[in-house]
Amino acid sequence: MRSIIFYTTPSGQCPVKDYLTSLPDKDRQKVAWVLTLIRDFQIVPKEYFKKLQRTEGIWEVRSSHGGNAVRRSGC
Repeated sequence: MRSIIFYTTPSGQCPVKDYLTSLPDKDRQKVAWVLTLIRDFQIVPKEYFKKLQRTEGIWEVRSSHGGNAVRRSGC
C-alpha cells in the first residue's frame, strides 16, 4: 500500500485539496477512485499513474471523466 501525501505550503494551505474541492462532484469522485487505486494496488496502469521522465521521483496522476482529462504531478 502506498501513502498519498498532498503538498502543504509553509502557511498551511494545500493546493491539491483546494483544486479537488473546485471540481464537479463526478470529476472529484473519479480522481478519488484513481487515488484509491494508486494507494491500494502494487501495479497501476500507465493510464492512471506514470513517473515523469528525467525527474527525481515525481509522478503524474491521470484521471478522465466525460472527455475531461485531469492530470496532476507530485512526489
